[in-house]
Formats: sequence, C-alpha cells, structure tokens
Amino acid sequence: MNFAVNELEAAHDQLDRGSPRWRLKAACAGIKNPDIFFADPRVAAHRQALALCGQCPVRLACLNDAVECGERDGIRGGQTEEQLREIVDYRKERPVELDRVRATLAGTHRPQLTEAEKRSLVRVAIDAGVPTGTWSTALGIGYKAAHKRRRKATTQLDVIPVPMRREEIELAADLRRAAAPTLAVAA
Repeated sequence: MNFAVNELEAAHDQLDRGSPRWRLKAACAGIKNPDIFFADPRVAAHRQALALCGQCPVRLACLNDAVECGERDGIRGGQTEEQLREIVDYRKERPVELDRVRATLAGTHRPQLTEAEKRSLVRVAIDAGVPTGTWSTALGIGYKAAHKRRRKATTQLDVIPVPMRREEIELAADLRRAAAPTLAVAA
C-alpha cells in the first residue's frame, strides 16, 4: 500500500514539473467534441471553436504551447491553421540582428540582409510608418516585390503576438522618435 502511495506522489511531483496545468483552466477542457478545432474553415464548427478560444482565460499559454511544439494543425490559442503557420514559421527563423535592420533603414549602412532580416525590416518599417518607397529602396526591390512583402508583413503583424515581437516594436518606436523632429520641421 505504501509503495502505491509513493508511486502516486512521485507521479504527481513529475506532473508539477513542466506540466501544462493551464490546460485544466482552458475553455475547451470539458468539450465533448474536440473535432471542432480541426473543422473546415467554411463550417460553423470552425467559428464555434474560434469563439470558444476567444473567451478562454489561458489562450496565450495555449498559443505558446502550440508554437513551442511547432503545432500547425487545428485551432490553438485562438489562431487558425494559417495563423499558426505564420507564427511557427516566424519562431523558426534564425535570430535577426536588429542593428543590421536599423542600419539599413537609416541608410547608414547597407549590409547583405538574410531573408529573416528582410522580413523583419518590412515589419519594423510598417510599424514605424516608414514609406514603402524608402524601405523598398533600402532593400533594392521594385514596386511589385515591395507590395508582396508588405502584404506578407501585414499578415504577420496581425497574427504574431506582441510579446514575440517586442524587440521589433521597440526598434519601430525608436525610429518614430528619431523621425519626429524631421517631421516637425517639415510641417
């Protein structure tokens, strides 16, 4: 009997270490049909799943778990499969050196940017209100390519949670502050 109690306590202790206890608080914890989270986007079940996630108290924890696991299927953390793919792909990108992005946007230096840095540059530029012509010239691309990159970045800005983009947001704020005196003089 004592052995069983010790085993149970050990199992409970193991559950506490790194266990996703947040799942117990999830709005979907007691749902009878979890298939709604994998429903076709054109059916009502898909909208029901998004609505349920939208009011979930642990939505961010669920989203973080999905991203950490590289989960791209179904609805998790209030995000659709497409949105999850964007976030997972964003997290898989190799680390971006924002100093290189800053130098390129400032025009002080034009390093050879990685694809991840180029995507970051466009997101930062949009956040900072940098005109498309300015950042597309910095990247050395034309109107069509700039339009395509802007559309992709806008989707990412809508989907990627703010905590994951904190450094990019801070850089955009710095760029806005640096541009403020220039804008004030021009006005």
